[in-house]
Amino acid sequence: MTNARALRLGRRGWAGLGLITLLPVLSACTETTHYGRTPQLGGVRTEVGEPKDFVRESRAAAPQDFIPVGVTPPERRITPRNEAGAAALEKELMADRQRSQGMANRPRPRSSYDGSVPPRPAAPPKELLPE
Repeated sequence: MTNARALRLGRRGWAGLGLITLLPVLSACTETTHYGRTPQLGGVRTEVGEPKDFVRESRAAAPQDFIPVGVTPPERRITPRNEAGAAALEKELMADRQRSQGMANRPRPRSSYDGSVPPRPAAPPKELLPE
């Protein structure tokens, strides 16, 4: 990239940055501020409207396998663990810990590497090399 091209790209970058910083200032000159309405002005609707009749009918007839948006699920009841369940869980955790320690303490397998360096592959014939 030449210096002139880099200079042009740098000027464009500064011009774009200046424009971006001027936009909020220029929008303050209008009668109303549009900060909250920017998605609407750009064509992206942010508020949820009322569903159409066919949507409302299909939702009522179909069984829902999910929790709809805006509906809080019922609170789950957590049952406390009894002494037998706690003892069984502790026993299972101790067995897992011992199994992990046994795997970590096992001897390392012997390596098949004997320390020798394998020979390099033969060079290709000169007639196959590019000129």
